[in-house]
Amino acid sequence: MGKYLTRQEIITIIGVITLEPGFSTMSQDSYNEELIAKKIINTNLVPQLLEAAINMAVIGFGNKRYGNFRVNDEVRDIKQLFDKAGILYKNPAGALLKEDDLTPNRLCRFFRYEIWEYIKKNNVATYLFRKYSDHNKKYFDICFRGSEYLDELSEDQLKFLLETYYTMDIKLNTRISDRIRRVNEAKGKLKPVII
Repeated sequence: MGKYLTRQEIITIIGVITLEPGFSTMSQDSYNEELIAKKIINTNLVPQLLEAAINMAVIGFGNKRYGNFRVNDEVRDIKQLFDKAGILYKNPAGALLKEDDLTPNRLCRFFRYEIWEYIKKNNVATYLFRKYSDHNKKYFDICFRGSEYLDELSEDQLKFLLETYYTMDIKLNTRISDRIRRVNEAKGKLKPVII
């Protein structure tokens, strides 16, 4: 009772197991950037979705509140834009998404380079930088939602992001820094943590 079986004992009990022809493992990341791009184009709202992504990355979003952004004198409601574009924003945590499903987080991820350029060009500090970082100005431009997917991040920038998200995780009881670590381990930018 409670004994672990040796390999031979397992084989004696259940036999040699042969995998089915065609078996292969699958990533749990259901995000396909090419399909996302095509779906964004098909909304015919590309500039507006980018503007929403910039607003969310700079101002933040949470508690199912997405806010507004302004174009000249017109105030645009992000939820209304999401409804018009078919963006899924009422998903429960851990929802299973299709490869081309558009969500607020996926918009920030997809538009990461445009968000990065906007922050640099306009010299704006994001909610993530203001609320959760140590305010090192050297890193203000890479401190935004979606930046963890930038291939250009240096080891120092990645360390700064991880520390910032870890601070946020502690304050908000989230685990975003774990996801960022996994993403960058998969990219080979971080060594896996072995416990």
